[in-house]
Amino acid sequence: MMNSSVAPGHNSEAIPPDSRVDVFRLSFILFDIISGTTASVANFLLLFTIFKDPHRNLRRSPSTQLVINMAVADFLTGFCCAYQLMVYDSLRLSGMSEESTDNFLLVTLAIIAISLVVACCNVVAMACDRWLAVSSALYYRSVVSAKRVKALIVTIWIYAVVFTSFLFCPGIPRRIFELLYCNLHVSVPLLVLPALYLRTFRLLEQQARLRTACLGCSVEQTELRRAQSEKKTTKAFVTILLLFFVVFLPYTVTINLRNLCSAGEGKIELVRSLQIAFRFVFVNACVDPFVYAWRIPKYAQAVTTILIRYRILRGGRRRGRSNSTDPESTAASREDAL
Repeated sequence: MMNSSVAPGHNSEAIPPDSRVDVFRLSFILFDIISGTTASVANFLLLFTIFKDPHRNLRRSPSTQLVINMAVADFLTGFCCAYQLMVYDSLRLSGMSEESTDNFLLVTLAIIAISLVVACCNVVAMACDRWLAVSSALYYRSVVSAKRVKALIVTIWIYAVVFTSFLFCPGIPRRIFELLYCNLHVSVPLLVLPALYLRTFRLLEQQARLRTACLGCSVEQTELRRAQSEKKTTKAFVTILLLFFVVFLPYTVTINLRNLCSAGEGKIELVRSLQIAFRFVFVNACVDPFVYAWRIPKYAQAVTTILIRYRILRGGRRRGRSNSTDPESTAASREDAL
């Protein structure tokens, strides 16, 4: 029997089948529907906006490839993982036994593990990208190209699939896999990435002070706009990092408690804590697209343009044709590509 290693909150062996558990499971079903729908729609809109690229300034940046990869992982988390857990809880609520839903749970766990490992690795790649963009600004374009970033993304997905395959390896204890899964992808980055971002911001401040003495020439004004754009992107990625660790930290702590404290391994309270902590992961997938639109102006302008286009196509074609001011051109003239 395959118990939940990545989503151990669904290990029901310690929970008695009473009415209170039914209410508990019903609340999870409702939360899965809301979070899955929000994450799916928001990340699909972000991916659609980048694909359309209305201002022709999104796909120029190599960092956009990392944004796309994170959006794909978040979309997979919302559309597949949240809905599949909702179906699984519905099947269990309808009276199906754990044995009859074993294969369905197995597929769900594999998708969850892959998407979360990709998200973890992508957060690390974002931090490294910001460090290179600030510390080696002159050589950033030659070192970090779109092709190399795409190759890195492919490597991340291959690693996620290979690492997840250990979940089904009979020679590896489930406890070892859970500890490696959480600590390798959450605890270690939590210790390293804040220091890397701190050094990145210190470099940004040093560069800003150096530019204050020579703001008169047009070249320096252009460089200042580029530096401001880099700073906004870095702040957005830091926000993504903070959200990522805020939602993953309760889950990681609970997993470690479950595996290191044998006395509390079978308690109902710990099982329910795992269920609640795991749902925080879905919150991260819901919030990420809004962070890009909130912290990075070019994403906000692109999303706004896409929404305006949609309204024009549905009900305002005549008004759109008579209006000579194109929102794409006006926004594109104000926003520089990274």
